Amino acid sequence: MIKSTLKLFIPSPHEGEISRGLLAKILRQAEIDRDAWTEL
Repeated sequence: MIKSTLKLFIPSPHEGEISRGLLAKILRQAEIDRDAWTEL
């Protein structure tokens, strides 16, 4: 996902899905709100 000049790579070393809690934390740190994320 790219937001302005910010590139966000979500690591998943186990090649599975990440937890909702981890995703929420990453989005919060990247200042991406839930509506913007769900529109992707």
